[in-house]
Amino acid sequence: MTGGIALRRGGPETIRPGLERIRAAFEMTGHPERAFRIVHIAGTNGKGSTAAFLEAVLRRLVPGPVGLYTSPHLVSPEERIRVDGVKIPAEDLRRALRKAAELSRRMEPSCDPPLSFFEEMTWAACRWFRKEKASLVVMEAGLGGRWDATNACLPAVSVVTTVGIDHREWLGDTLGEIAAEKAEIFRPGVPAVLGRLRRMPRGVVRRKAEEKGAPVWELGRDFQWEERGAGRLRIRLPGVDVPGIRLGMAGEFQRDNAAVACAAAWRWASAQGAAPDDFTPAAREGLASAKWPGRYSPLPGRRNAGAWADGAHNPDAARALSRELRVRMAAKNPARIVALWSMLRDKDVDGFLRELSEAVDGWVVFPMEHERAASLETLAAACRKRGCIHRLAGNFAEGWTAARRWAGAGGMVIVCGSLAAVGEAYRHRAEEIP
Repeated sequence: MTGGIALRRGGPETIRPGLERIRAAFEMTGHPERAFRIVHIAGTNGKGSTAAFLEAVLRRLVPGPVGLYTSPHLVSPEERIRVDGVKIPAEDLRRALRKAAELSRRMEPSCDPPLSFFEEMTWAACRWFRKEKASLVVMEAGLGGRWDATNACLPAVSVVTTVGIDHREWLGDTLGEIAAEKAEIFRPGVPAVLGRLRRMPRGVVRRKAEEKGAPVWELGRDFQWEERGAGRLRIRLPGVDVPGIRLGMAGEFQRDNAAVACAAAWRWASAQGAAPDDFTPAAREGLASAKWPGRYSPLPGRRNAGAWADGAHNPDAARALSRELRVRMAAKNPARIVALWSMLRDKDVDGFLRELSEAVDGWVVFPMEHERAASLETLAAACRKRGCIHRLAGNFAEGWTAARRWAGAGGMVIVCGSLAAVGEAYRHRAEEIP
């Protein structure tokens, strides 16, 4: 990594529910969050890809700069804050985080504990968006919705992509409880867009929207995508059709994300008076150009042919990845698929293996350089329990060598289990930094 901030690589992102700290920081600095409106994206999976699709479309529709705020980062924190696709300069982010630390000290003891890392980043992002005169920002919630720092901002459109089991210690043990937390991003009169939700969380989310007075469009009910052959899609929305779409991201699951992003963009654009004839080419071009590194994508670099990376980190995401890999296995291309795998210790390791184990030929297990990484012993025990054929490596570099040799010529290595694992792949192997 060059020029980046060597700061809490991948963490620590201590979770501190509540909006009082971030609101106090905004109040002390002239409310930077009021300088723009956001398209707010919550959900268990698909948030980052949806945000990338959406930002790429909006850049072609919004007359001024468009911001993008996402988390976590793969390599360096400045990836999280972008304006018109350009990352915040590392030195500007350093200055902003020093200012955030000063705010924390000034807030004590009236606001104890101080700002978390995510709250510092959210404050820094809002400050940067105001400085760069962004009028619209695509903002990904970090966790849940109700108490997420991003929920202190002002939405123009609210999005819930999916609801699955994750972050139980903060969001609840059931899909209904988790759905209720995510649906707290809804606001009276602010349009809401829903992805493909399971029956029970769908009911919870729709009831929350009705209670809040948020008008809902739902994938499969109010809008949909259709396969049109030769890798092209047609997305049908209320009031406009977008034909001839080629997505810039691989994976069938990205079709849902693209449709949700397209619907959110149209909800914003139509409210601004945009005509269908203006929206259609912007949507088509944006969806084709969007990229989101580390989400079922090839690891860049000539040295890495046959190596892919996917940040899937929970059973639902592993199931989506499994579907993609099964298509490759059925076509006998590649000849062998080896997972280069690690996870965080607070994730559902057994559930991940359960969903993915039949779609790969073997597992190379390594411990990540992350304070919340699961131990090698924990990961190996899970493999033994599931009967997964596996080999152990002491770190990513050892694991890479073992996985490449095991996959062989014409084989595929898939780095998976965590975005932190994907980040290690980029730091060690990629010739291009995202």
